[in-house]
Amino acid sequence: MKFHIILGAVSSIMACAITNADNGIPKDLNIEVVATPPADGGRGLIRVSKNEIRHYSGDRKNIKYIVSKDNGKTWTDAQAPDSYPPNYGGIAKEAPAITWLPKHKQFIRVQPIKGYVFLTDNLDGQWKAVAKDGTLTSDWAQMTDDERKEKLVSLNGIMRSPLEVNDGKRIIIPAHGNGTFFHISDDGGKTWTKSKGNIHVPAPELHPRNKAKRWLNTGVEGTVVELKDGRLYCVVRTSHDQHWQAFSSDHGDTWTKPEKSPFFGTLTMITLGRLKDGRLISLWTDTAAMPEGKHGNKGGENAFTNRDSHHIAVSEDDGKTWIGFREIYLNPYRNDEKYSAGSDLGSHQSEFVELDNGKILISLGQNPRHRKIIIAPVDIAYQKTRTTDLVKDGLDAWTYHTFIPKPVGHCAYNRKPSATLTDEGMLIRFLDDDTLINEPEELDYRAGGATWNFPNAKTGTVTVQFKLQPGGKGIHLSLTDRLFNGCDMSTPEQAIYTIDAIPGKTFQPNKVYTMSFQWNGVEKGKSVCYVRVNGKPYKKLVAQEDSPVGLNYLHIISAATEPDEGAVIIRAKAQQK
Repeated sequence: MKFHIILGAVSSIMACAITNADNGIPKDLNIEVVATPPADGGRGLIRVSKNEIRHYSGDRKNIKYIVSKDNGKTWTDAQAPDSYPPNYGGIAKEAPAITWLPKHKQFIRVQPIKGYVFLTDNLDGQWKAVAKDGTLTSDWAQMTDDERKEKLVSLNGIMRSPLEVNDGKRIIIPAHGNGTFFHISDDGGKTWTKSKGNIHVPAPELHPRNKAKRWLNTGVEGTVVELKDGRLYCVVRTSHDQHWQAFSSDHGDTWTKPEKSPFFGTLTMITLGRLKDGRLISLWTDTAAMPEGKHGNKGGENAFTNRDSHHIAVSEDDGKTWIGFREIYLNPYRNDEKYSAGSDLGSHQSEFVELDNGKILISLGQNPRHRKIIIAPVDIAYQKTRTTDLVKDGLDAWTYHTFIPKPVGHCAYNRKPSATLTDEGMLIRFLDDDTLINEPEELDYRAGGATWNFPNAKTGTVTVQFKLQPGGKGIHLSLTDRLFNGCDMSTPEQAIYTIDAIPGKTFQPNKVYTMSFQWNGVEKGKSVCYVRVNGKPYKKLVAQEDSPVGLNYLHIISAATEPDEGAVIIRAKAQQK
């Protein structure tokens, strides 16, 4: 199968397609942007019928939603009836989670904060609130705030979407507070208990690439699927370089000791789900955060530097192995000098529903500027090759921004391009720009670079054509198993395989070189990668790190330590074996 992605663009009224280039989306991907959701991705998206899909807002009054009646192609604004509950708690940009419970033949609605629980068999009909005595009441709208607190069930913690498990006999809701725990109902949502166990991830050790500790998450925003053997599989957000995972054999009461998952990502949300044909889908941001500065998070959030992409992976064996690890969205504002106008939050949250013809509809993004609803065929995960011609295609397939390392607004860095397009290709060089330095934090982001995604592979080949400029100091070329920002100077040491192209006997200015990498595995100290230059053997590299998923990124960064003339990247190709 093949995964194509079309990107278009969007008003909240009607889908109005614009070009991929306008969205910053690679021309070789067929992703269609069809709407802007009225709330952050992750909650509020619901399939109502075979053709109708809605996305609700989190408004406290005058509750709105957008609706598509043609399976996601076009959207219109709509007004919820008075029978639909407002968002009594939380913040308006976060919609409540709404889920169809097929075994109970009803919808359940849970607010992310101050978690009142509502049930209905008709979204536009009468919603009933779950009372503390296990009954359902239609009088919630006439109650005062104090009466609601006194009479209604209010589930604590910040919650994800409810899920029916154990053949519909149980409903579970992941929630977090000092790790992830689970609200459990065995009577269709009328009474609730808490899980006996939870998922608590230890704080990470300080990695050498970081000068200080990150903001601490101990396993939050859990996403859950039920496996075919009856176990529950949960993946959580952490402060580590990877999401962590745990399993439950008793339908959510107790959980195994958490361990690293195959999904990289730091302080970002991940979403799991199952397609009708049984395959599992993972949606997340497969990106490494920039190394922390000298003072780190200073006791709280600092600046998020890994939320400008969204990825997909597919499992055909119930989560044992995953394929794809492909970009399906690149934030069009990722190079913006006024990025902080959209705050820090980027494109990392998501929720999806399945469409026809092997496609899924995804609501993603946190903050109105970064939200999108996209339609993407799942089979991008099955592609074997990818090519990029920089002269012909431009830079839209590459992530190539650098950061102005001073937080602005809420946890944001403004950006600048760290690579530029010339008539010959992409120019990468060490930049002469002091705004990219933060001396108190010991941060220097002047090294220009760029990174490019390809189908993940434990064995494969990548070929790069480039030319060193007169006065250029060379480049580092790395193969990695996640997206490292183009300006991240720690990438060559973090990569599975890295090689330098430095002016000298082999590499001379103004000559075009074709460098090929052929790797036979991703096991630290054992697997090797054979490098050829213009078809001739050049070096044999030994894997610097282990990888759980194989390689899926080419990263190129300036090898200079002061402003130089750089190198031009002309084209690249990747082939999975």
